[in-house]
Amino acid sequence: MKKAAVLLGAALLLIPAHAHALVQVLGSGLAHDCYVSAKTGIQPIAGLATCDEALREEALGPGQRAGTYINRGVIKAALNRIDDAMQDYNQGIAMKPDLGDGYVDRGAALIHLKRYGEAMDDINKGIGLGLSYEHVGYYNRGVAEFYMGRIKESYYDYKKALEIAPDFTPATEQLKNFVVTTVPACKEEGQGDGSPFRPRAAIKPP
Repeated sequence: MKKAAVLLGAALLLIPAHAHALVQVLGSGLAHDCYVSAKTGIQPIAGLATCDEALREEALGPGQRAGTYINRGVIKAALNRIDDAMQDYNQGIAMKPDLGDGYVDRGAALIHLKRYGEAMDDINKGIGLGLSYEHVGYYNRGVAEFYMGRIKESYYDYKKALEIAPDFTPATEQLKNFVVTTVPACKEEGQGDGSPFRPRAAIKPP
């Protein structure tokens, strides 16, 4: 009796883009306003000035200061200032090495720089430490895996991100990159290595 397997292939319909985790800073001060600006992405130049002022003027605890560096890095990354963003991520992580979101954001910057192996290391560490925005960690890992040709892993990480946050549109959109088909398992027929997941050389859009 033949077993059913799943054939999964990637159809390049959409180019994966990374997302950003954020560090929530509570209160009503400038550091909180910096967080809100990073979260909404509205008026990033003004938001950047707010973050600068928060770091310069406010008496912040170590966690708040580290989070504000990370959030300022997110704004800089949105402005395509990746090297500057990396410096902020490094600073935030150095101040609070257990800040998982910082590693995920630095991983996103490394994806932008096409340093996918390093990105995977950071994102995995961030996921292991725990995240405020857990779905972003799995999504970004899926992006890195996609570019590394790890199709099966990418698919499942996008699915995991959507399981955690069902309304997370980027994961929904990226899953459109995949074609999943049920086929007879090839191992019993003596073909291939029996793995049900493999990229297809040419895949038509669904």
